Amino acid sequence: IKFTNSLFLNHFSKFFVVVFPLYVMQFFVYLAFSAVPGNEFGTSSSPTNFGQQILSNLLTVYSYALVILLIDDIYKERSRSVSNYFYQALYFFPKMFGIGIIIGILFMFGFLLFILPGFYLLARLMFSPYIGLMENIPILDSVKKSFKITKDKGWNLLGYIAAIIFPIIIILIVILAGFTVLLLPGNLHVFMAFSFFGSFLTFIYLAIYIYRLFINLKKTENESI
Repeated sequence: IKFTNSLFLNHFSKFFVVVFPLYVMQFFVYLAFSAVPGNEFGTSSSPTNFGQQILSNLLTVYSYALVILLIDDIYKERSRSVSNYFYQALYFFPKMFGIGIIIGILFMFGFLLFILPGFYLLARLMFSPYIGLMENIPILDSVKKSFKITKDKGWNLLGYIAAIIFPIIIILIVILAGFTVLLLPGNLHVFMAFSFFGSFLTFIYLAIYIYRLFINLKKTENESI
C-alpha cells in the first residue's frame, strides 16, 4: 500500500495527462447515448445501449494498456513522449483485448461454479495483461504464465485484492452517496462526471497495486530458483 500510495501521489500528473483523456472520452460516449429513452441508467435493452457498452469497454481495454506501460516506465525510471504511449497502447490493444476475452470467459465459467471459483481464477489470471505487455509474449502464453507463477498462491492473492477492494468500495459508496443527494435530483450529467472521475482514480490505484503484487511475485519466483 505504501508503494501504491507513493507512486500514485508522486506521479498523478502523468496519469492525468496520459490516461484521464480516455475517461473523458468515456464520458462523452455516455453523453452521446444518454439522450436515448431508458438509457440514462443503462436500463434500455436496445442496440444503442449495447453499442455504448461496447465502446466503453474498448476504451477501458485501451486505457489498461496505457496505464500498464506508464506504471512500468515509472518504476523502471524510463521516459517516453505522450504520443508514444498512445501509439504503443494501440499496438498492444489486440493482445489486451484477447487476454481480456479469455479472462472474461474463464471468470464467467468459474462464477457459474458457485461464484467463489470465478474470483479465484480471476486472482490467478490478473497478471496476464502485465505479462503480455511487459514481456511482449503471445496471448495464450501470457495467460498460461500468469496461471503458472500464481500456483499455490491464488487464495493469498485473492485476499490481497479483497483487502484493498473493500475499503475502496466503502469510500466510493460514501462519496457517491453524498453526490447523489446533492447532484442527482438536479443534474444527472454532473453526477456521472464525478462518477467517471472516481472510476479513473480507482482504476489507476488498483493497477498500481496489482503491479506491485506482480513485482513481488516475480522476486519471490527468482529467489526460489
